[in-house]
Amino acid sequence: MFQLSPIYGILDTMGNAAIYEKSVSEYRRWLEKTRGDEDTQARLAALKDEPEELAESFYKSLTFGTSGIRGILGPGTNRINPYVIRRVTKGLASYLLTKCAEPKAVISYDSREMSEDFARLTARILSAAGVKAYIFPVLTPVPVLSFAIRELSCDAGIMITASHNPRIFNGYKVYNSEGYQVTGEVADDIQSRIEAVDYFDDIPESGDKIEVLGDLTGEKFKAQILSEMPYNKEPGCNGELSVVYTPLNGAGRDYVTDVLARSGFSQVTVVPSQAEPDSTFSTCPVPNPEKIHAYNEAFKVLDEIKGDIIIATDPDSDRVGAALIHDGTKVLISGNQMGILMLDYMTKFKDIKPDSFIVRSIVSTPLVDRIAERHGIKVIKTLTGFKYIGEIISLNDRDGGAAGSYFFGFEESCGFLPEPFIRDKDGISSALLIAEMAAYYKSRGKNLMERLSEIYGEYGACMDRNRSYAFEGLKGEEKRRRIMEFFRSGEFSFWGVTVTERTDYLKDDTGLPEADVMELAFDTGERVIIRPSGTEPLIKIYLFVKSASSPAALAVKKAMDDFQ
Repeated sequence: MFQLSPIYGILDTMGNAAIYEKSVSEYRRWLEKTRGDEDTQARLAALKDEPEELAESFYKSLTFGTSGIRGILGPGTNRINPYVIRRVTKGLASYLLTKCAEPKAVISYDSREMSEDFARLTARILSAAGVKAYIFPVLTPVPVLSFAIRELSCDAGIMITASHNPRIFNGYKVYNSEGYQVTGEVADDIQSRIEAVDYFDDIPESGDKIEVLGDLTGEKFKAQILSEMPYNKEPGCNGELSVVYTPLNGAGRDYVTDVLARSGFSQVTVVPSQAEPDSTFSTCPVPNPEKIHAYNEAFKVLDEIKGDIIIATDPDSDRVGAALIHDGTKVLISGNQMGILMLDYMTKFKDIKPDSFIVRSIVSTPLVDRIAERHGIKVIKTLTGFKYIGEIISLNDRDGGAAGSYFFGFEESCGFLPEPFIRDKDGISSALLIAEMAAYYKSRGKNLMERLSEIYGEYGACMDRNRSYAFEGLKGEEKRRRIMEFFRSGEFSFWGVTVTERTDYLKDDTGLPEADVMELAFDTGERVIIRPSGTEPLIKIYLFVKSASSPAALAVKKAMDDFQ
């Protein structure tokens, strides 16, 4: 019989008996309710000897964060598993049936463990509830899903993915009828309906209202990109560039390679070890194009073929990154640097209208503001989460904004949208834009890093540094809360600099939705933003400083190190 004593051993150090007793109670309920489910029973049994993991799995339920619901695969209310997927889908169905007479939804998935199974389970539950469910027959990128929502006149979209997270994660993104992830009151409404469903309610499944999509939607998506890009029509330029591309074992391969080939890029080599779907991500356990270790396999190929540039998309292909050899050194172009390069390049080739605007997140580089100002382009700032950029595009359309006034949108986390025919970040069209830029500058005897240096010389350098601090589990959640309280309190000093302005996005009137974000401005002109991640157990620090060793940067590092 399962004993509580190991749990209470943790309580001595955690001091949170009520939470752990609740975890054990829910664990026992799952043991009872999942009898007959051999896989879940075996996984639950393994937790008996892992009391801390047991508590982490059951102390809370997963809820909507920055990018949907996301968690570690495994049994429990704080994990991703069929019972959680069933509950979330039933809540979503309840919302759709209340808001729409004959609701329709489209579903896609990436290469992660259980993604296809969860997608098909989602379709069956929606179908039984009376929601028409379209589903892609193979793994398909996020931007194609966003496109399909509007193309098929759907009321919602669901993407089964954990994006760039480590391989042990999966997740469930929910999109509205306009193709961006649900925000504000809609997300709250869906969440409340999810919470009204028990994990073990009798939730019917049916295939009656399921339609498997053919190739037409994906072809229309690619045709839309190619009708607007590439921007540079210089003949033969693209064919001179040697590209190494890695889909990081995800959904992007066929879309990226096809779009590149049809745009004249004849020298594209796909990294063999990462070309096929692989739920284990055996060559890249953290398939994140923001991290240089994700390019290890690609650099081997780049060296072998003497290529010019590496382009990488994450498993659901909404993020894209690039790396190259510059001055004999492996260099990863950061999301902020790529945003600067893209905007600078687009001003050369894309029509700028009197009401043109770009959208960037508050944690992205302010250097793009200088570029935009010089070209008469308005800058709109949003909270972190590309859903807010999608929302601004749709609001502009609904409010009668001039067609074509959207110019560009990006986030520092390698999320870009060159053209607004969808409402989420697009790794496919962005991969084409990166290749096009690299080809254009190669024809002029330089690479992207050399062009970036020229931009710094023209507009002034702005050093941006991002740091992430992991605080996992129940203990980490409490520590993240205390860190944010610390930065809000003002009860700290920054050696050698003075905080001249403190903006609390949770309490101050910023004109943006409330968010657990703190922004500090210093008398040196430098700026720091602190926020908990909405998708990972991290505190993220965004530094816009003059150097990595500036007093502001060192003081923030010292403050965070004290919490480690």
